[in-house]
Amino acid sequence: MGNPAAQPDRSNVLGPGDHLGPYEIVAPLGAGGMGEVYRARDTRLGREVAIKIVAERASHDPKSLHRFEEEAKAVAALSDPNILAIHDFRTENGVSFAVMELLRGESLYDRLAREKLSWRKAVEIGAAVADGLACAHAHGIVHRDLKPANIFLTSDGHVKILDFGLAKAERFEGSESLSKIETASQPGVAVGTIGYMAPEQVSGAKVDARTDIFALGCVLYEMLSGERAFQRSSAGETLAAILRDEPRDLADTDSRLPSTLVTIVRRCLQKNPEERFQSARDLAFDLRSIVNSSGSSPAIRAQTSAQSPRTLWIILGIAIAISAFIGYAISSLRTTAALKSGRLLRRTQRKFTQLTFQSALELYPSLSPDGQSFVYVTDASGHPAICLQRVGGQAVTNLTKNSPVANTQPSFSPDGTHIAFRSERDGGGIFVMGATGESVRRLTAFGYNPSWSPDGSEIVFSSESATANPYVRGSFNATLWDVNVATGKVQLLTKHDGVQPSWSPHGDRIAFWATASNRLQRDIFTIAPHTPNPDQTIVPVTNDPPLDWNPIWSADGKYLYFGSDRDGTTNLFRIRIDERSGEPNGAPIPVSLPAKFAAHFSAARTVEAIAYSSLSSTYAIQEYDFDPEKGAIVQGPSVVFDGSFFFTVFNVSPDGKQIAFSSRGAQEDVFTINADGSDLRQLTDDPERDRVPSWSPDGKRIYFYSDRGGRYETWCIRSD
Repeated sequence: MGNPAAQPDRSNVLGPGDHLGPYEIVAPLGAGGMGEVYRARDTRLGREVAIKIVAERASHDPKSLHRFEEEAKAVAALSDPNILAIHDFRTENGVSFAVMELLRGESLYDRLAREKLSWRKAVEIGAAVADGLACAHAHGIVHRDLKPANIFLTSDGHVKILDFGLAKAERFEGSESLSKIETASQPGVAVGTIGYMAPEQVSGAKVDARTDIFALGCVLYEMLSGERAFQRSSAGETLAAILRDEPRDLADTDSRLPSTLVTIVRRCLQKNPEERFQSARDLAFDLRSIVNSSGSSPAIRAQTSAQSPRTLWIILGIAIAISAFIGYAISSLRTTAALKSGRLLRRTQRKFTQLTFQSALELYPSLSPDGQSFVYVTDASGHPAICLQRVGGQAVTNLTKNSPVANTQPSFSPDGTHIAFRSERDGGGIFVMGATGESVRRLTAFGYNPSWSPDGSEIVFSSESATANPYVRGSFNATLWDVNVATGKVQLLTKHDGVQPSWSPHGDRIAFWATASNRLQRDIFTIAPHTPNPDQTIVPVTNDPPLDWNPIWSADGKYLYFGSDRDGTTNLFRIRIDERSGEPNGAPIPVSLPAKFAAHFSAARTVEAIAYSSLSSTYAIQEYDFDPEKGAIVQGPSVVFDGSFFFTVFNVSPDGKQIAFSSRGAQEDVFTINADGSDLRQLTDDPERDRVPSWSPDGKRIYFYSDRGGRYETWCIRSD
């Protein structure tokens, strides 16, 4: 093995038997980031380790040596299973080196060179990397050189982030050495790997945690599509593409990708850091939500086919059939005169009218200011289109008939001359057109659910869409923005989660709904519209277990109407509010529309009229046979369970023999059913809300969230 006392000669490559202190070199492993890497043995502990020394070409560069030392110190302070662990750092005979855990496996770069990953595997890797980045970011460390070559897949299934050699420490109190990284990596110096650098890196601007999120977006894009997001024929063209171009739509590279996943990657790759995920922890959560969500990625159990030796997979998913029509409610009295001693306006003083009668799905109504006409979305033409109709009339005008893509979420301007809407044309964004469909123009490259300011000069919107089902969210960290209609200037309003905004009639507040930190509650909030502070204080209007969503203002600004399930059905409620402060004055009271599930509320500006969608749904758990060798469904679907139960989340037992799910409605309880559709059993039966069941690893218990203790907590019950 060589002379134990022999010291390495820096003029030659280290060889077996050379020693660096107590570490004996076994074999070279390659080069990474700022140094060369060797397999070695710790003679004191008898374990194998990896040793990384500064490469000869960089050993005379004080900045490189300094960065190497700071990498080792910074990473050694981290403790995360997704970050390569540093055991020791020392200098022996003028040779500085770090001692790291020895990994067995391959880099993501090598894996991608061999094969294209399934989207599930890509999401699994991406979520693990996001977890590791979240740990580093929590310690004030930005990687700045994340790429497939710096992501390692171990033979036992773990994911490790390597090479923090370009890492930048943003905040370490009392550390002079780490403060020097700030100057060594100062704005104006572009450091990173071409193809994975964020726009702010390319331009030499200040970097932060969101720079790593952009790089991870590039890695996710590459794993999912098999191609690099911004690859061009030369380095200069690639850098220019990062600054000015959008990557090819991920959905075009693989039509099987979940739309939520495509949206997540698109958000990671936004040019403006403010439009990306603001934390790696949230990104990790959203990635895992795709796999765990029954709507985006069906749960899976294994079964051996009797006709074939290959393994078939059974895919379980929720199938939802929805029908909807547009309803119209108008009060014969003004809101101010409708309340007497806090009592609700009597039903005899309201008029309800069904406005649409097509067999197609009809959603997102928006009343004109005078309440005489409305626009809405229908899929009668084969894809979502925006149509115009008179209240009480049956003539329908398709305003987007010349567009082959989805156009949704229309919103009449305060003067009734224009319509803002979400469109998927040109990559998607907020668009504006005339009230009869003319003069279409794009305002933003992202956004959903637009709402006009009272003077028509601005539009507030969310970075995430609110669908017909408030129980399901694509993520839990949407942000609110406003855009100047004349100039197109976009401004972030709040970093707080927020969707489906609504501007108050006098312009004082913007109402929206958001998901609470426990991921279960949905509540109504308001913010001031023109405070240039994304961290501004938000005012809660509701804060209790019922689901509250889709707020809209009364014409006089004295009430907020909103959807809620607080009486057992998803219906309309209202609460008195101070429009200037956004503070509620009293408790919510029901309006009680004649619908089992009312959604997408819209109020006229000059009369007390509200339009809404009345939805009826049937739900089913379906089973498909999936052949992993062919990568295709070979049989199905067959119905495991269906009926009038309203449920959105289910979970398959570890042995694949049972399914647990929670119901929604007047009472929310946990149920189980055999995978063949037999033996439906109700496990909980009480007025509390029991949600999101999940099996224990041994299948003997089911864990679920419940508000039976006054707030949402995790509870468990025996599965038998």
